[in-house]
Amino acid sequence: MSDTEMAIGTSVAGESVDQRLRTRIAVVFEPGGTGGAALAHAAALAALPAYKLTVVAIAPQATGPRCCGPSPEAYNCAVRDDVAQDLHKATARLGSVAAEITVKLLIEGSDLRLEEWVAQGGFDIVLLPGRRRVMRSRGHPAARPLRRSTDADVRVVGAARRHTTPGAPSDLHSPSQGRAAVLATYPEARNVV
Repeated sequence: MSDTEMAIGTSVAGESVDQRLRTRIAVVFEPGGTGGAALAHAAALAALPAYKLTVVAIAPQATGPRCCGPSPEAYNCAVRDDVAQDLHKATARLGSVAAEITVKLLIEGSDLRLEEWVAQGGFDIVLLPGRRRVMRSRGHPAARPLRRSTDADVRVVGAARRHTTPGAPSDLHSPSQGRAAVLATYPEARNVV
């Protein structure tokens, strides 16, 4: 029996070798067109057996006043609930892929920062929703810190372009292109059955 045959089925820390060899993807979900596009792109990848998807959302928190004044606790609680509800709705839209994904809500200030969480999770690809920036290309504020602190392939996903001409070609990240778009972006997925 070869080493490869022995490795299949053995486990390390509760995970089978097949599970550990899967490419781990983290997608940061934010409400809006680009958040939906990043989620659709990640869902197309997660439909392939070689990829394991984790959807994460970040709940920003207000800090308390130094002296007297109202506590921001009620506001922070409402923000956490709103982000958790958006995250639940987003994962429900994934349909059959939703059963295979992991969902995480990071609370700003009390949980790990996004770049620490990605590094600790050992993700291979991180998908971020693009944001419009004045006089610059579409980007995301977490892209640079993630590229500096992890070895993950960090990608900023833009929303599908809106065309006024019927039948005009759609953007690469349009969910309608599905597997073809994934294979064009991730050629290593071609080897997956």
